[in-house]
Amino acid sequence: MSKYDMLVVLPSMPPERYREAAVAALMPYYSELEMPEYRDYEPADPNSVYWVQVNKERGILPDREALGWSEIADSMNSWTGKVPGDDGYLYVDEAGCGYHLATHNPQGKWDGLGLRLEGPRLLHRPDAAGDPLLAMYEYGEVPQDRDLLAGLPNRCDGGPRGLLDFEALRAAHERLAGERHDAWVAGGDNPTAWPFWFTEDRAENLALARANAVPGYALLRLDGSWIDKREDGYLQNANAYLDALDPDSVVLDVSCHC
Repeated sequence: MSKYDMLVVLPSMPPERYREAAVAALMPYYSELEMPEYRDYEPADPNSVYWVQVNKERGILPDREALGWSEIADSMNSWTGKVPGDDGYLYVDEAGCGYHLATHNPQGKWDGLGLRLEGPRLLHRPDAAGDPLLAMYEYGEVPQDRDLLAGLPNRCDGGPRGLLDFEALRAAHERLAGERHDAWVAGGDNPTAWPFWFTEDRAENLALARANAVPGYALLRLDGSWIDKREDGYLQNANAYLDALDPDSVVLDVSCHC
């Protein structure tokens, strides 16, 4: 289980609808969303599957490389005592491919939403202070040792892209990363609470701080598509997308649990 921050992009709307609209946009990626029963296939090569190898080591399956799904299914179903219709029964289709019947969401990404413990993560333009279109949520006591932006003004949870100051947020992260790096090499503790590991390369740390400042771990785009850090080029693509948004598009920070 883990928590991560992400941005959800929404069309222009009244601020009282932000949270409801964000949840609706994220719902296709809800881990507990029950789906109609479907075939959840295993990889074509059964000998590449981790649980197959584990059961070879346990002596449940023959310890050789040429096992096919039919032999594996017969052995596993016999060992577990499962019959067709039982959860976890291993089926084999007409082409000899192994599969389970499933109802879980294959694109599930989260099972809970909430506010960040560390307080607001975004910055708005100074001249937007007090604008009712900004998302400004109520937080409890914020742990200062985890709050990278502690003491910074103009913090918010989102709002129209035109009211947000992504460049100021990047500059703040870059400056703070430089301060943390310098304190570390001077004998302090390795910086924590950052979305990357600091190295002895100061320039690299500053570049990573700048790149990570805005997108968070994942981004839900206006068309409903999801991208995250597991994808090559995520930070570059996410930053470019966010910078090119229409000023009226709403960008909302969301804390997810998975």
